[in-house]
Amino acid sequence: MSCSGCSSPESGCGVAHPSIMRRFCAARALLCAVILCFAADASAAEAPKRYLDIITSFPPEFYAPFIAAFSQKYPDIQVMTRNKKTTSALVDIRRDNPHRFDVFWSSSTDAFAILKAEGRLQPVPGGRRHPALSIDGIPIDDPDGYVMGFALSGVGWMWNPAYLRREGIPVPKHWEDLAAPVYYGHLAMSTPSRSGTTHLIVESLLQELGWEKGWAMLLRMAGNLRTVSARSFSVPEGLINERFGVGLGIDFLGQSRRELRFRYGTPVFLVPAGIGMLTGGCNPKEADLFIDFILSPEGQEILRQPTVCRLPVSREVHARSTGEAPELLTLIRSNQAKPYDADLSRCRYHLVNRLFDRMITYRLTERRSLWKRYLALERRWDAEEGLPMKEELASLLCEVPVSDAQSRNHDFAAQFAHAARGTAPTEMERAETDRWDAFLSKRLDRARAILTKAESELIRSRP
Repeated sequence: MSCSGCSSPESGCGVAHPSIMRRFCAARALLCAVILCFAADASAAEAPKRYLDIITSFPPEFYAPFIAAFSQKYPDIQVMTRNKKTTSALVDIRRDNPHRFDVFWSSSTDAFAILKAEGRLQPVPGGRRHPALSIDGIPIDDPDGYVMGFALSGVGWMWNPAYLRREGIPVPKHWEDLAAPVYYGHLAMSTPSRSGTTHLIVESLLQELGWEKGWAMLLRMAGNLRTVSARSFSVPEGLINERFGVGLGIDFLGQSRRELRFRYGTPVFLVPAGIGMLTGGCNPKEADLFIDFILSPEGQEILRQPTVCRLPVSREVHARSTGEAPELLTLIRSNQAKPYDADLSRCRYHLVNRLFDRMITYRLTERRSLWKRYLALERRWDAEEGLPMKEELASLLCEVPVSDAQSRNHDFAAQFAHAARGTAPTEMERAETDRWDAFLSKRLDRARAILTKAESELIRSRP
C-alpha cells in the first residue's frame, strides 16, 4: 500500500487514526487541566495576598505564640516581625518609618507618648471592641484611641535566692533597701537609654520621690551596682548565672524564671503595655485585625502562658478565671498602684536618659570605688564621729547638675533628643553636657580628697 491514504498506526506514516487522535487530545487536555489546578493551589498557598509588618521591643519567646495563633486564624496574612530595643525602634520610626511598619508593639508607655505627640501614630480604626479592666486614675488605653493597652505589668526587683543565702544577704523589702551598704557589689540594672523598661523604673522613682531626692537615691544605689547592662533581659540572665544577687526589672522577667523571685515595690508602679498603628504603614486593615486579635479573649488568654506571663486586661478572661488572682491584680484591687505621668516623662525622656548615662553609666567604676572607700570608713567611725564629713560626702556623691524646674522645661529638655532623631548634637547641648561633666568631676574630686584625708587621719589616730 502506498503511504498516501494510509490509516494504519503501525505503518511508517506520521498521521494517526482520527479516533485515536481524538482520545489523545482529550487525555492531554485533562492532564493540562489537572496540572493547572495543582499549580493554582500551590500558587495560592505559597503567595499570600496580604501582609503585616510589626516592629516590637518584645523578644521572640513573647511574641511567637501570638503570631502563631493569629496566623492560624488568618492563614492568608503573612506576618513579618522586627525585634528591636525600644530606643532603637524609636529611632527607626522617627526617621519617617522607612521600612513601612504597620504596628508598634511595646511595654514602653513613654515611647507611645513620644510617637503620638509627633504624629507618628494613627487612631486604631475599630478601637476597643472587648471590655477592659477599669483602674482608678490609671487609663488602660490612650483617651484619643491611638494606643490600646493589652497587658499590665509592674516594676520592682528580682533576686536569686541561692545567691542571697550563700552571701548571707537579706531579701530587699523596699526601694530604699537597695541603697543599703549590704548590697554593695550585689546589685544590677540596665541603662534607661537602652531599655524602655528601665526608663520606666527610673522615671517612676523620680516622680514618686521628687527630682532631687529621686536622683539622690538612684546615685546611692549606683554605688552598689555590679554592672549596668545594655538590655533589661541581661539582668535576669546575670542573676541566673550568679554574677550578682539582686536586679531591677519588670515582673515578667523574674516571674517567668524558676530560679528567680520577684517583688513589687511600694507603691506599685504599673506599666500598661500597648499596641498601636503607625503612620506610613501599607496594611491598615491587617494591622486592625491583629490589634483586635491581641485585645480579644482569645489573644488575651495567651498572656497567661508561663513563657509570656503578663496580666491580661480583658474583663472576660478574668471573669471566667477560677484560680487564685495574680498578685499584681490583688495589689491593683487594693488601690496600691501608682498613676504614671506619661506627659511629664515624654517631656524629659531624653534628658533623663542622658543624665543617667553621664552620672552613672560612664562613671560607674569611679563611683563604685568612692562608695567602697566611704563604706569602709563608715564601718570604722563611731556613731557620731565624722558626722559632718559623712553628710558632706553623701551630698557630693548624690548631687544632680539639673534642677527640677529645668527638667520640666520643654525647650530645655527637647535639646537632648538629637540621638533619637538621628541628628548631630547642637552646640547648646554640647555646652550643657560639658557643664554637667565639670559639675560632676568637681564634686567627685572633692569627695576623693575628703576620703583621702579621712583615711590618713584614721590611720594616725588608730594604729
